[in-house]
Amino acid sequence: MTTAAKLKLCVITPTHWSHFMGGAQYQVKCILEHLVPTAKYDITYLANRIAPDFEPAGYQLEKLGDPKPRWGYLVHALPMYRKLKALKPDVIYQRVAGGHTGISAWYAHHSNARMIWHVAHDGDVSPGRLVSGNPVRRFMDRAAIRYGAHHADTIVTQTRYQADLLREHYGREATAVIGNFHPLPAQAPDKSGPLTVVWVANFKSWKQPAAFQRLAASLHALPDVRFVMVGAAATGDADADWSRRLLQQIETTPNLDYLGGQSQDAVNELLSRAHLFVNTSLHEGFANTFIQAWMREVPVVSLHVNPDGVFDDGSVGAYCGSEERLSQVVRELMEDHSRRSAMGACAYRYAVENHTVANVARLEALIAGDL
Repeated sequence: MTTAAKLKLCVITPTHWSHFMGGAQYQVKCILEHLVPTAKYDITYLANRIAPDFEPAGYQLEKLGDPKPRWGYLVHALPMYRKLKALKPDVIYQRVAGGHTGISAWYAHHSNARMIWHVAHDGDVSPGRLVSGNPVRRFMDRAAIRYGAHHADTIVTQTRYQADLLREHYGREATAVIGNFHPLPAQAPDKSGPLTVVWVANFKSWKQPAAFQRLAASLHALPDVRFVMVGAAATGDADADWSRRLLQQIETTPNLDYLGGQSQDAVNELLSRAHLFVNTSLHEGFANTFIQAWMREVPVVSLHVNPDGVFDDGSVGAYCGSEERLSQVVRELMEDHSRRSAMGACAYRYAVENHTVANVARLEALIAGDL
């Protein structure tokens, strides 16, 4: 009896989760934690940014050139092509749009490989949202994404809205719409502590952390309610002054605590005790923090983001559209325990029905070529 050969899978993202744990990185981590134990795949992960002391388990991890090239990752076309040619993958799984998207699609199109592009953000399929301050990089990224969108064998989106954007801007139909996923919590949440409103994101201008600071300041008179922010402050030259001013404003807001960057486990522990989660981003893909909150019976109140109308019926949270409405909704929910608890219970049921790691099985079927 012969053993079937393992499928050669190459995963490509700019950043490995050991360097930075954002939403896309966490989703790829969940995927590999599902695929590696099956022993069906020979997996190599290519990334530009990797923690130097990280030791992968069950897969190979290789670095791709300059961690942050000035002109974008398309400048790595030749060394990346050489790596792929040496690896000879059967399937390339690429996530986070940019130069890697075009290079992966070009290699697959000119070799005996399939390329899966997994859209990680609404901006991936919205050319006008590429906001790099470098016009040359912006031009190169747009060209690479356009080529990848036109030539990828399989395209997966997180939401129907992203599928619509893909059709509108690139004339392609999404192969599948697969919602983001998280493992279920090991323990039941405990809401017996102080009333807490939580915001979680790294400090980026489009995440609008200042809007949460203004929210806390506007509700300073709410009795016994704490507002908590989690996220790494911006360190880049362009954002350092903005970040420093924001931290000063946070420090002078008496009902607001800033915890800095925290691990995934620490965030989940905070959410298990929280009563409300607030998102102030201008746009998202499908925020992982929504799922983390819902799985811990925390309603989500969103300032601008409403993926596929998830907040339309008001069962798992609320969409606001303005800071004035955001302040009003948060006040109402923090003053209405019964309504807030009912929404939390609905949120948990919704997450279990739509966003568990069972979704990875659908993605694996695409990787294996079963769909």
